[in-house]
Amino acid sequence: MPKFAKTQRLLSKKDFDKTLDGSGLKVVCHDFVLVASKIPSSGPARLGLIVSSKVGNSVVRSRIKRSIREVFRNELASFRELTGRSLVVIARPSLVDSEGHVKLKLQDHLRSCSARLVRKLGELN
Repeated sequence: MPKFAKTQRLLSKKDFDKTLDGSGLKVVCHDFVLVASKIPSSGPARLGLIVSSKVGNSVVRSRIKRSIREVFRNELASFRELTGRSLVVIARPSLVDSEGHVKLKLQDHLRSCSARLVRKLGELN
């Protein structure tokens, strides 16, 4: 399995702030909030994750992050509309069931939410 390269991640507060400053496109779904930068830059799509302690303990939060990165690595990076854009995924507490387990449909939920984002980006152009 290829490593999730640093060029594909948002690493600094400045990177997150640029994307979350209010000028980006935002899609609110049941389990996620996706925010993408409006203006693409050169290079690959970059992913930032925000999973607060409201979602679960550290084990659950890490599992969610790994799952989202895997979906991004396998599928979302193939959307050409996201190339060069910064994407921030904010996980909501509804992503975890009452027993503290991550929902099995995480991949499907993220895929459908990202499809809505891509449609919104298509309308922008």
